[in-house]
Order: sequence, then structure tokens, then C-alpha cells
Amino acid sequence: MKKFTAWMDAVEPGLTPDDQLAKVIRYYRGHWQALFRFVDHPQIPIDNSATEREYQNVAKLRLNRLFAGSPEGAHRLATLLGIVATCRSLGVDPNAYLAWAFTRLGTHRDLFGLTAAEVTPAAFKAEQNAR
Repeated sequence: MKKFTAWMDAVEPGLTPDDQLAKVIRYYRGHWQALFRFVDHPQIPIDNSATEREYQNVAKLRLNRLFAGSPEGAHRLATLLGIVATCRSLGVDPNAYLAWAFTRLGTHRDLFGLTAAEVTPAAFKAEQNAR
């Protein structure tokens, strides 16, 4: 980080304000804390490659699902794809989670005494691990 800062300090004065490299350097300076938060907090991964790879699959499906029937159908598909991606990232079987969640959907408060937060893939995983 020190070497990078020294390099930016050396290069930036010789650039015009509209130079692309000057814009990049201003971006790094403006977002320094967020970009390098992982240095002070080792539990934060250095990148989000796993998330990026997961959502590349969603992007690839976008063209294949271009005609989802309606805007509502497309919204529902995107929601389900997000739920499946979340399940995968947590190591939860999406089919098991969806079967569990659909039995509680709409009645989670009245019949099961659950909040919306207690019907998430993470809550499902915690319940499964508690057994």
C-alpha cells in the first residue's frame, strides 16, 4: 500500500486532470478505505470472485431467458436464481430449502411464528445444523 501510494504521488502531478490514469488515481484515493479494508480485517476476502463467478451464470442465463413470458415472469426468475445462488454459497441444497420455505410461505407468521428473516436460506441451514 505504501509503494502504491508513493507511485501515485510520483505519477499524478505529471498528468492532466482529464487523463484516464489521473481519473483512476482519483478513484483509488477516493475509495482507499473501502478498497483496502481487507488489510485491517483479515476475515474480509481480498476479492469477491466466488460471487462474481456465481452471477456470471445468471448473466449467461439472461439471454436464454429473454422471453420469460412477461416482466413479472422475468422478475420471478431473477428472484429464484438469486435464492439458488444464495443456497449454493451457503452449502444448502436449493431443492430442500425451497420445499421447506414454500410450506411456510405466506403463513410463516401465523402458523409457524416465524419472521421473514427466519425463512431465509441461512435460517434454514441453522435449523438443519441444530438438529
